[in-house]
Amino acid sequence: MRSVIFTFTTHNHQPLGNFDYVFEEAYAKSYRPFFELASQYPIRFATHFSGILLDWIESHHPEHIERLRAMVARGQLEMISGGFFEPILAVIPPHDQQAQIALLTERIERLFGQAGSSPWRAPLGMWLAERVWEEPLASVLHDAGMRYVLLDDTHFLQAGLREEDLSGYYVTEDLGKTLAVFPISKALRYTIPFVPVDETLRVLRDMASEAGSNIVSFADDGEKFGVWPATYDRVYGTSDRDGWLEEFFRKLAENAAWIRMMQPGEVLDALPPKGRIYLPNASYAEMNEWALPTAETTRKYEDFLGRLEALPHAQESKTDLAFVRGGYWRNFLAKYPEINHLHKHMLRTSARCAAARARGLDITKAERELLASQCNDPYWHGVFGGAYLPNLRDANFSALVRADRRLDEAEQLSGVRMEARDVDCDGADEIVLESRELLLFVKPSLGGMIAEIDFKGVANDPRSFNAMNIMSRREEAYHRKLKHAAQNSARTDGTKSIHDMIEAKEPGLDKLLIYDAYRRGSLIEHFFAPGVTADDLRINRYEELGDFVTSACDWSYTDAEHKLTLSRSGTVTLHGRKHHVKVEKALTMEGGHIIVIYRLTNESDEPVRLCFASEWAFSLLAPVAPDRYFEANGVRLAEAQMNSTGSVIGGHLKMVDEYLGLAIALEAPKASEIIRFPLESVSTSEAGFERIYQGSILMPVWTLDLPADGEWETRMTVAITNYE
Repeated sequence: MRSVIFTFTTHNHQPLGNFDYVFEEAYAKSYRPFFELASQYPIRFATHFSGILLDWIESHHPEHIERLRAMVARGQLEMISGGFFEPILAVIPPHDQQAQIALLTERIERLFGQAGSSPWRAPLGMWLAERVWEEPLASVLHDAGMRYVLLDDTHFLQAGLREEDLSGYYVTEDLGKTLAVFPISKALRYTIPFVPVDETLRVLRDMASEAGSNIVSFADDGEKFGVWPATYDRVYGTSDRDGWLEEFFRKLAENAAWIRMMQPGEVLDALPPKGRIYLPNASYAEMNEWALPTAETTRKYEDFLGRLEALPHAQESKTDLAFVRGGYWRNFLAKYPEINHLHKHMLRTSARCAAARARGLDITKAERELLASQCNDPYWHGVFGGAYLPNLRDANFSALVRADRRLDEAEQLSGVRMEARDVDCDGADEIVLESRELLLFVKPSLGGMIAEIDFKGVANDPRSFNAMNIMSRREEAYHRKLKHAAQNSARTDGTKSIHDMIEAKEPGLDKLLIYDAYRRGSLIEHFFAPGVTADDLRINRYEELGDFVTSACDWSYTDAEHKLTLSRSGTVTLHGRKHHVKVEKALTMEGGHIIVIYRLTNESDEPVRLCFASEWAFSLLAPVAPDRYFEANGVRLAEAQMNSTGSVIGGHLKMVDEYLGLAIALEAPKASEIIRFPLESVSTSEAGFERIYQGSILMPVWTLDLPADGEWETRMTVAITNYE
């Protein structure tokens, strides 16, 4: 009888910072019912839970840990390791790579190691976050005690193998250290659980052989079994019909004579590899597409793939299509400078940990926070991924800031420390100003903007966060679907195009497709004509008269005063004539206060009249919440929500977060007004298009009459303080 070996693996994960109700919903709709059902059938499979999710389940549903333990004890379930906080292993330092894997392996052993009477064998397998593979990981995983990893068949096809070659596992190596690599069947990823069960059985039957030694591997997100849109009823059924999953398990049991279910670890002991292979840097095919660095290149790639797939016999030439590879995961760090900044801040903190460790300092708590900050979800964006989700970015940033605070304590930091180096690896030095209360990253190469303001809190104060946790508004390739749908909505013939049939969480999202011409941040200088409104600034409907926003500036630092001075002599264009203006800004930190002294000099021989504004970007996460609001002069504004647009007369405005008991106060006594407006992006997820509040821009505005060779000076303060 022709037969086949089938390995079935699920991967279960929730990102750091995800809301508790999301964890609970995923547990109720996927994790609990899946394993309850699986425990009733004689199937053998493997599973991976990230450490983040295991921690939550152990705390909230210990009965599920018992359920898994029982399945492990009877040999039904193989537990797979990975990075505890689900990092992209290839982009974190070697020490952290080993620490992440060891932490999850130890947790699995603690929870499940005494499950059965047979000798416990530590996890052999590795789940690689987002299947982001680079060949040096072979030695990394080998050194961590891993014997195998599961990767997409795309990786193998891009290495030049044929589909008929993917009927087993291979061995790869780095520096002579070997690792088994299993190809995950894309066909099964797309059939399970979306098409009738018999179609999945057909895929398995096509791989069956007389020898029975062919291996087909499935490994994919556990959340697709109930959490993904429209999957719960399909997977688990309704009162009048069985669900897909029960039928699947039942038919696997009924066909056990020719479908031999084996766990990946069992396969290693029973069958030899098909050969040795070296795999290219890759992730799954969709991720390679999302990682393309611009919206334009992504659109071109989509269109090119569409043309290829429309060619005759294209489906029969899937191996050839594998050579159309798309992008490379690390280019998310080029595509999103804010995410690159998060990554490079993480590397800086990791280097601090390494230095402190070498000195014999106790930094256990700092190291744990560092590892948490490496959770992969905020570092990329596609249909999944959290680069645009403020709560996920906040969780990573907050962990980093807590790690930095622990390191300050270990290093006994006092006063203000200045560091000048290329932190974000863009070819130009950043200035890092660090105290026990604040951490600032300043970019002289971008007009002297501040890219990050971290509030570290004091002593045991848990309120550590990045006050500038924002994303600039940029074009994404999928925005064309929203634009197309909006254009077609005016059709009156009652028909709908395919572009009309997109999912959007609210109407009118196409009106929010506003793109920023520069990276948003703080301490950015603007010149514009009188009469420009808050809404003009929000939708970029104004003319920038100066050339200061992104132009490099000079800088100097005075140790005695801990003062950073940034300056640029540029031009302001009024009525077609260029006027030479010098902007100088001196920045100091005192406790939780940032103090800026501006000095403007008209270096031309004619007077100038214009508006000067200083841009500051802040986020308190919630766009509309009763405990987060704007107030001026101690009074809550009439339009007080974080996503409001408007201005207040005078130079005092405060963002209040009663939840954290904090306030961000901006004081510019000589300003005529402070303008505020939200940054709102439109992104897509598995649930459709949605508006996401990224943060608020605050701009004190001064109306200036600068005589020829005249000078003007003002002082402003940004303070992060307790709010009672």
